[in-house]
Formats: sequence, structure tokens, C-alpha cells
Amino acid sequence: MHEGWWRGPGLDGLLALIGTLERGLLRGLDALGLAPLVHGQPAWPFGQRVSAAMLTLDPSHARQVGTVLLLLATTLLMLSVAALLRWAARAPRAGGVALGAALACAGAALLAWPAPVLLWTPATPTSFHRLPAAAQASAALQGRALYDRHCLACHGAQGDGDGPQAAAGSRWPPTFNRSLLWRRSDGDLFWAIRHGVADAQGRRTMPGLPAALPDEAVWQLIAWLQWQAAGQQLARAGEWQLPLAAPPLPVRCDDGQPPRPLLALRGQRLRIVALAPGQPALPEDPRFQTITLRSAAQPDTGCQALSAAGWSAYALVAGVAPSALAGTEFLLDRGGWLRARRRPSDPPWSEAMLVCRSPASAPTAPAVSATPAGADPLDRLLARLDAEPVRPVRGGRQH
Repeated sequence: MHEGWWRGPGLDGLLALIGTLERGLLRGLDALGLAPLVHGQPAWPFGQRVSAAMLTLDPSHARQVGTVLLLLATTLLMLSVAALLRWAARAPRAGGVALGAALACAGAALLAWPAPVLLWTPATPTSFHRLPAAAQASAALQGRALYDRHCLACHGAQGDGDGPQAAAGSRWPPTFNRSLLWRRSDGDLFWAIRHGVADAQGRRTMPGLPAALPDEAVWQLIAWLQWQAAGQQLARAGEWQLPLAAPPLPVRCDDGQPPRPLLALRGQRLRIVALAPGQPALPEDPRFQTITLRSAAQPDTGCQALSAAGWSAYALVAGVAPSALAGTEFLLDRGGWLRARRRPSDPPWSEAMLVCRSPASAPTAPAVSATPAGADPLDRLLARLDAEPVRPVRGGRQH
């Protein structure tokens, strides 16, 4: 297959399969009591895991790993067929042929096995931990204080690695405003922040957070860092450089149902509109579900989110102060990813406001090309969101 396929659908499918296999293994070990809880979640008991980050960098390596997995799956299938033919169907000769095919596939898998240095990467006990929703819900209000107290001195006020004590360590602190936070899993970030970081010689390059600080505070700090970095990227480069999941919100609609998480609305297009007290709600639009976000209570019809923490979180990802968020609109695609932003001073919606794009290797979307050139700009933008889904990869794996 052509190399581009392995940078798109093939890679996505391979990452999803590997992630499913690893998480399934962890769940199985947990059920057997072989994965004790560490920091509140089952711990990965091995010192290594599949280096999914290498798969995203080298299509030929991804193709090789995919071929090996296919050969191993075929081996298992042929072994099952051999057993059925030999004992259930009483056909030893046919069973022998199936067994030979299984051995051939196993041998081919061994010959195609990737180099260990490319296949494996060091793992921590928390590599597969996930950021708890409860910590995300309060992160925007708590994270800044945690960062100022424990991180600012080295990493700087905006996370650029230029704090007043940056030069005092054995290694200059990295910036948070590039890909550092996005190329590592939440669990690996947790381990580094909770326990600290050392270089290859064992010298401490970053201390861990105080042991007295609860794990929830570490998760709050991670969520805040991710949103802060996204906002800095948007303010400086005009886009989110990697897919950004919408910060959680409690959403109440006038359908008589209790409040539901924003995640429950995944599958439909959403527009989140941040409005200050006194600002009237926007009219409904049948092309998406509108959610009015406010930091203080005000009677509204339709769906609304009343959340001071949510207001602060969306100000963070927009790269503005909370006092400047009012009037800002966000568009979410059907996967729950933030894709477009419209500021109060911007003209009406258009494709120019797309701030999270699909990868350059993505094929041209039929829906976009079929949209007439004179169509409404918002229709063209929405068609593009539907036809060009982002590839949600974090830490070299889907999330």
C-alpha cells in the first residue's frame, strides 16, 4: 500500500489496535490481581510498552508492525482451524496442512519482527492512567495557583522555560508551549510531575511535587498546563497545533433532563458561546446545538452551562484573560474536538476561523468539494469539519 495510507487510516487503525491490546492486557492483569493500584488506578506492571510514538514518525516501521500483527493473528486462526480439523472433524491430513500454514505464518512474523529499539519504549506504572474527569472539572480554578507555587520559578510565567531559577539546574527547563505536553500520555506526565525527572546519569533535573500534595492536585495541574499551552499556541500561532478536546462542562437543557456532561452530547455539532451577565443568548441555529456558557446564573432557554471553572477553562484555551472571553464562540465537531473559534470582533463564521485542521496528508474531502463556491461560509466550514476529522493522537497513541 502507498505510504500515505500508513500516515492516515492505516496508522490510526494500528494505533487504535495497539492501544486496545495494551489496555485489554492491563484490564486482564487487574482482574487477576496482577496490576495493583498505584495512585488510584491499575498500574502497568512492565518496564516497557509499545513505542507508539515511533509508529507516528516512520510509516515503514508502522507497516512492518502492522504486518507482524497480521501474521500473528493469522497464526492463531490457523492453529484454531488445525485443532478443529484434527479432532472435531477427524481430518488429520487437513489439520496438518493448517498447522503447517500456522508455522509458516509464525516464522514469517519472526523474520519480520521489528528491531527492539524501535518497538519498545520505557514505561512507568502510570503510563496508562487517564486524567480523571473530577480533576478536569476544577483544574481551571486550581491549576494556576499550583503552577505559580511549584513550577513558575523554573518554567516561567507562561511556561516558556524562562523562570528566574531556570539557569540554576543541571538542564534548562523545557517549554510547555510546543509539543511536550501533547506527545506524552497523561499518565507519563503524571509520573514525571509526581516523582520528578532524572537524566541518563541519574542526576535530578526536575524535583517531584511534595508528597503531601494529593494526587488530584497533580491531575489538576496537568489539565491546566494542557489548556494553558493550547491557549499560548493559539495566541502565538493562530491555531491549536494538535487536537484539543473540549474542556468538560455540566450542560442543562430545557428538556426536563438533569444536567449531563458535555461528553454526552458527542455525535452532534456543538457551538459554545461564552456570554457575560446581561448579554442576550444567541438565536438557535439548526445546523448545530448551541450551548450558552456563563459564569453567573441568568435565565436562558435552550442548553446552558453555568460554570465558573468552565468559563476559566475556555478562557485558557482561547489564550485570553477570563474578563475578555465574553462573546467568544467555539465550534466542536461530532467527535467532541474544538475546531474553530470566533472572537467578538471577528466577521461572521468562515473557514478562516478554523484553528484545528486535519493533517496535510488527509485526502480532499468530497463534502467540501461538493459545496458550491457561493454557499454560506458557515455551511462550508461545517462541511469541512464533517469531512476532515482530526487524528486524535497524543503520546503517540489515540486518546
